[in-house]
Amino acid sequence: MPNGPQHSEELSGELRKLLELLHVSGQNASPGPAASPSIDAPLAEELRSRLDDSTSSEDVKENSRRFYNELTRQLDSTRFGDFSYFLNYGYVADETPASSMIELPERYINRNSVRLVLEVIGDCDLKGRRILDVGCGRGGTIYAIHQFFQPGPTTGLDLSADAIEFCRRTHTYPGVTFCEGDAEKLPFPDSAFDVVTNIESSHTYPNLHAFYKEVFRILDGGGCFLYTDFMPRGKSSQCLETLRHFGFAVETDRDITNNVLCSCDEVASSRLRTFRGGVDAGLMRNFLAAPGSPIYENLKSREWTYRILRMRKGASV
Repeated sequence: MPNGPQHSEELSGELRKLLELLHVSGQNASPGPAASPSIDAPLAEELRSRLDDSTSSEDVKENSRRFYNELTRQLDSTRFGDFSYFLNYGYVADETPASSMIELPERYINRNSVRLVLEVIGDCDLKGRRILDVGCGRGGTIYAIHQFFQPGPTTGLDLSADAIEFCRRTHTYPGVTFCEGDAEKLPFPDSAFDVVTNIESSHTYPNLHAFYKEVFRILDGGGCFLYTDFMPRGKSSQCLETLRHFGFAVETDRDITNNVLCSCDEVASSRLRTFRGGVDAGLMRNFLAAPGSPIYENLKSREWTYRILRMRKGASV
């Protein structure tokens, strides 16, 4: 989303319900956003009746698909919809060493969100390389890659058909394609890409093991996996163990929790102005990790951490 002031729109009843459903399903099936305590009792009861211990991975994915489809439709209905490329929390530099090779102007639109993408890429050479962005959303990562690098054929994949439709009509760069698909069942042949990016998306996936396995499969030998997301503090070591098990060499493991919190301090309030309404505002505060929300507080207390991982698939594999 743009970082500047937004046009206020009522959060639709369907989007409100899907947002809470997404949060609850995330708790039941995978590390995801904590449910907002501000939900009213009738809706909470309805959601609990639809989500029990038997909730399947496909149910979780369907909840996510419906939510992001509805979110895209609502963003598209606002005056800033055509320019709302990003949903990531963003990155603000501090005294710790940065990775980005590019310095953005102070007033660059979506500066914090673009900076997160640039930090994930770091000094990775993208020139002429085949790139897949998994969980591309509204195309922000691919937008940034084509603004600052010279990639080869580039593909964006997302579970949301509405997000893919937005990307296809908005990001019409040469050599770029977008497709609807499942991160746990990537619809590409073995060794099809040189670089895979995944930015603040995997916390919604029910099966990270399947996702990591698929990324390894579709990467060519020597290819890079550029990955960032938030997760419970104890889960990061499990994820690293799984990635190494598949054959990835971990070249970077960087904690950027403070940088992300600083970004949330700067931009969450302006992003919230896209929506209004009592309970709805509470749900969106959590989704956007606004200060005081459960997600923000979990990051602040270090119950959750936000990390950048850069991995490489062995050339001989």
